Amino acid sequence: MSCCSDMWNCLVNWLAVWYPAVIGAIVFLILCSPKLTLKIAAWVIRLVMFRLRVVGKENMPYSGPILLVSNHVSLVDLLMIQAVVRQRVRFMVRTEIVNFIPTRLIFWYLGVLRVPSARHPKAMKAFFSDIQNRLRAGETICFFPEGAISGSGNLMRFRSGVQSLIPPEIQVTVMPVRLGMVHGRLTGIYKNRLHFRKLTRWPVDFSVAIGRPVDPNLSAFQLRQKISELGAIAETSPQPGERPIHTAFIYYAKRHLFGKIFYDATTDKWLGNFKMLLLMIMLSKIIRRIDKGTAGYTGVLLPNTPIAAGVLLAVMGADRTPAIMNFSAGQAVASESMRRAGVKTILTSKKFLDKLKWEKSEEMVLLEDIVQTISKGQKLLAIFMTLFLPTRTLVRNIAPLSCYNMFQQAGLLFSSGSTGKPKAVMLTQRNINCDIQSFLRVVDWSNNDRVVGNLPLFHSFGFTVCFALPAISGTPVTYVANPLDASLIVKTCREFRVTILCATPTFLQKYMMKAHPEDFKSLRLCVTGAEKLRSELAERYRNMTGRDIVEGFGCTELSPIVTINLNNSIYTLGTKSDHPGSIGCPLPGIHARIVDINTGVELPPGQDGRLQVRAGTVMKGYLNEPELTAQVIQNNYYDTGDIGHMDEDGYIYITGRASRFSKIGGEMVPHEGVEDAITKILHSEDREIAVAGRSDRLKGERLVIFYTPADLDIPGIIAGLREAGLPNIWIPKADDFIKVEQLPLLGTGKLDLMGLKKMVQALEK
Repeated sequence: MSCCSDMWNCLVNWLAVWYPAVIGAIVFLILCSPKLTLKIAAWVIRLVMFRLRVVGKENMPYSGPILLVSNHVSLVDLLMIQAVVRQRVRFMVRTEIVNFIPTRLIFWYLGVLRVPSARHPKAMKAFFSDIQNRLRAGETICFFPEGAISGSGNLMRFRSGVQSLIPPEIQVTVMPVRLGMVHGRLTGIYKNRLHFRKLTRWPVDFSVAIGRPVDPNLSAFQLRQKISELGAIAETSPQPGERPIHTAFIYYAKRHLFGKIFYDATTDKWLGNFKMLLLMIMLSKIIRRIDKGTAGYTGVLLPNTPIAAGVLLAVMGADRTPAIMNFSAGQAVASESMRRAGVKTILTSKKFLDKLKWEKSEEMVLLEDIVQTISKGQKLLAIFMTLFLPTRTLVRNIAPLSCYNMFQQAGLLFSSGSTGKPKAVMLTQRNINCDIQSFLRVVDWSNNDRVVGNLPLFHSFGFTVCFALPAISGTPVTYVANPLDASLIVKTCREFRVTILCATPTFLQKYMMKAHPEDFKSLRLCVTGAEKLRSELAERYRNMTGRDIVEGFGCTELSPIVTINLNNSIYTLGTKSDHPGSIGCPLPGIHARIVDINTGVELPPGQDGRLQVRAGTVMKGYLNEPELTAQVIQNNYYDTGDIGHMDEDGYIYITGRASRFSKIGGEMVPHEGVEDAITKILHSEDREIAVAGRSDRLKGERLVIFYTPADLDIPGIIAGLREAGLPNIWIPKADDFIKVEQLPLLGTGKLDLMGLKKMVQALEK
């Protein structure tokens, strides 16, 4: 006892002697060495709060003059950049931000360079002169061309390039820097107020990517594109702590063993995490035993239910890849797709086969039969493993080969087949994770969010948002087996308090026919994709809910979400979209560009060309079709086949598919552009017309308009197109309109282009 007392007295005496010296040293350090103080502060913050990932640090020069050009995502950007750059960095910050009271003292201590308002040309001229003198002296300066902190994590418009900052007589190294931050930011500035936000994950992930030097003469838009591409490069590889879907679910379920994620709206029952783990363990072992297919794929033919989610997890747990059958394509097409993929076993249900009215094939294994083979001993073993094995041991026991392999295939999905034979798309765990991470960042995801599993899991949008996202993040999802069961989906939105609804415009229109405003009261975000959002539907939703539908864009090959037309600030998320008619900006970590159709050279803002995408979401390729894969993926860019343009803010506008243009008299006429113009004249929420091209002896091609309304006012439409100011070459003649009973549509509501082509061929016989 006396020994402890002596030690305590010694410690007190030591502190009494050295306490003033320690405090003095800290004060001296703060006052005399801001650079070292900043590095220590950044190191402490990294240790306690952030998980910082640095890419390309070797690109940074050892000496100046250097001009860093960076995007701006948070209030700690300055600390993080200084933490990874060797030199003392002087940051350029707008005067109104410097004068923001909560951060004024910090900016003063950092010695930031105040950027005056453009309304004061003399002050601006003096500022440019000061920057040039500092660069002449060899300093390192950081420039934020956006001029403000991004309100959503997306890149905003770059206000200017760097030419005016660089002295003409010396060479300055211009370094692009891309800051990335996943969901979980602490603070934000909105309407000149500092907002604190509850953390949803700890530590908060933050990344700094430093690119190679760029040409100082690049325009503001070109600089923005360089930094956007740098973000895509930095996020192509797995992020720290990232896990495959099935592994992430096991980790989450072990932490929340008696929690619930998966709910069945049809049976009104939950499949809790504990039962889901038991199902995953037992079924994965059975799949290993019964499926010896050398291709590594196990077929899954099931509707949207918690059991279907469990089967997908079990297939992944068996170190195999689920090949999900698109039953909307019909048995012949779906079965042929499975045979081409080398699938030897298809897990399905007798009840579901009866509902589809499909014949059972020799590859099909019924879940009802599998259940009968599970013994009590197997159940007890699964219970023991779930309750008592450490998580890492459990993970390695279930999936020893794929538990931490981010480049293992997560799913084999089949394209819609709208342009011909469905293609088998190989998506890796990294592809899906990358898309989910980007999606969570911009939608301000929280633990209170709930989604409805209405999109079929064989559809890439449904697979990612309705299955993978809940399994990874623990977001509750309620499954509805039939995406066209509008009454049940509307009821689910109301009773399950769904906050995020994803649907095609065709599906959403059916839901709204059954809904009242209070049914969608809990929705904070409604995202549509797969087909063009019609203005009448958007207006009707706005009148019903007071919110805007947010239009997105994607494709199976890109996992699938590429852009979402969100407003720039998360504080107005879901209440209104931005840039009407646009599909939005690429999500963080996804880079898009518009290139010339003939030369492949990147185009400036406002010019139409082919849309190409680079990101960690780009598929591994098409199964057994290397030549087709090489056609669409070149130099790490996936060519979407869509034609459009990008504005200076980075918002993309799609004008049509490359395959949906007619060359009339030497000019390219977009079918979708004509469709949109006619639809606006009709004021219809339904798809009632489809435009195609047919051969013409004089002009090469001519338009043909298939329509379904019996009372279509053809002269009125032609007159309306002229009043709308469309070029004469875009305006069809009266005999170009063809009445049909119905238009060829896929199960998602998208236009079946192959079916449309056959209709045109029938006319030309």
